[in-house]
Amino acid sequence: EAPYLSHSCMEPLNCTAWVKKDGVEIWAGTQSQGPAQGILSQVAGVQPGQVKVNTMYLGGGFGRRFAPDPVIGATVLSKITGKPVKLVYSREDDTRGYFYRPASVTKMTGGLDANGVATLFTANVASPSIMEGSHFMKLPPDGVDEFGVEGIRDCPYDIPNLHIEYSRQEPGNLQVWFWRSVGHSQNSFFLESFIDELAHAAGKDPYEFRRSLLGKQPRCRGALELAAEKAGWGKPLPAGVHRGIAVVFSFGSWCAQVAEVSVGADGTPKVHRVVAAVDCGMTVNPDIVRRQIESAVVYGLTAALYGKITFKDGRVEQSNFHDYRMLRMGEMPKVEVHIVPSTEAPGGIGEPGTPPIAPAVANAIFAATGKRIRKLPLLG
Repeated sequence: EAPYLSHSCMEPLNCTAWVKKDGVEIWAGTQSQGPAQGILSQVAGVQPGQVKVNTMYLGGGFGRRFAPDPVIGATVLSKITGKPVKLVYSREDDTRGYFYRPASVTKMTGGLDANGVATLFTANVASPSIMEGSHFMKLPPDGVDEFGVEGIRDCPYDIPNLHIEYSRQEPGNLQVWFWRSVGHSQNSFFLESFIDELAHAAGKDPYEFRRSLLGKQPRCRGALELAAEKAGWGKPLPAGVHRGIAVVFSFGSWCAQVAEVSVGADGTPKVHRVVAAVDCGMTVNPDIVRRQIESAVVYGLTAALYGKITFKDGRVEQSNFHDYRMLRMGEMPKVEVHIVPSTEAPGGIGEPGTPPIAPAVANAIFAATGKRIRKLPLLG
């Protein structure tokens, strides 16, 4: 089970807009310059070519700044007043009033033969639809939201009998939206945690179990092997520290991560080190790849440990960083990023580092305690 999540960009959402007689000009950190032109042309009653978008630094986007509400609000106010208007959301405005990563519940079953080889995998996914919630996409004829099942439907493991079902469950008027890595953010936690459970049921090492099922996925296997090698998988760790592993394909790239975790006497986990291996195809600037993976680990680990939007009496309970926690500097693990050499077409890199961290940490917690965590956040 995974909860609703806020994007919680570090820079508050904002836009400056100026509606003039001959057009509209905005200044905004936005992920949707093209759509903004079309939307604001309708708001201001001008042609799209008369809308000038000045793109500022995002201050964190994560999908939230793809939504048009700040630019629409600023433009409407400028149109009404006839003057340039700067609109800045408060943290409370953004946390309580707008767009969230969908919650999701998934039931999985699996089967093993007498030799501990996986033979069966089924998943029943229930979540709201981002496609319908976006207001610019529609569900396909089969009724399956591709974002609701991504990360599960494209399971990379060579399991002969697969069956995936999707059930659309809408929460009323709650607006769901794209969140860094979209459906992979929750579905990879489900899948990679469950694969770890299958490995344990088979009495096999979780790394070797995964590796044995990736004969038809050489790039996935390569990323997994590199992460395990660089992490020293199978070698001794300091007393009380345990490893967990996960590998995920998303946005055209493979990312494997090994997390080294200890669990305190009160049950609180401490993530000491994360070793990531990424195959994102041909690499132009390795430093950008490393920085994106590092930032994705911070973002994903924050959500894995603390992220949860809850509701009471029809209102969001969280409001700011005092009750919607961010990872603190003292909690940040050491992150090592290793890039698989490749001449394949470039894949994405801004999002693929986010999905593996939650299952890698959860699997390490199981190695430390023998207790499975099937519900996020890890600190409840």
